[in-house]
Amino acid sequence: MLELLIFSVDDHYYAVPVVKVVHVIWALEITPMPQSPKIVCGVFDLHGKTIPVISFRTLFSLPEKILECDDALIIVELHGHQMALLSDHIIGVFTLKVEEAIEAQEMFPQLQMTHVVKYENRLIPLLDLETLIDHEMAMVNVTEGGKE
Repeated sequence: MLELLIFSVDDHYYAVPVVKVVHVIWALEITPMPQSPKIVCGVFDLHGKTIPVISFRTLFSLPEKILECDDALIIVELHGHQMALLSDHIIGVFTLKVEEAIEAQEMFPQLQMTHVVKYENRLIPLLDLETLIDHEMAMVNVTEGGKE
């Protein structure tokens, strides 16, 4: 069985494996960080730990919007570090059989997803967070001369 957290950003649905999720919290004040990679919209403090916030709006070239109190921060563990994914809404946790997920990486390698899952008449990309975030950070390093 595969447990997925489904969330939305600008009416687009995405899924991440629940095993990667540490916490989900309501949005709170995010402090902008000068000279950070474009996809990092800022940081916040969680129990004395500074957590960077990744903007899916920037990552997927979606229109920006003002942070609202019902937005959510999905805190995930990647490469031994915690970071937050900024989302508009949490749809919920969805369980499916592994064989029900459609292999997608070979069909759409540029989208940085592993599978597509069906949920309520939608096909939702199961994001490969490690590759997606690493790819974007690598692009920042290349385009900005290695500044982080």
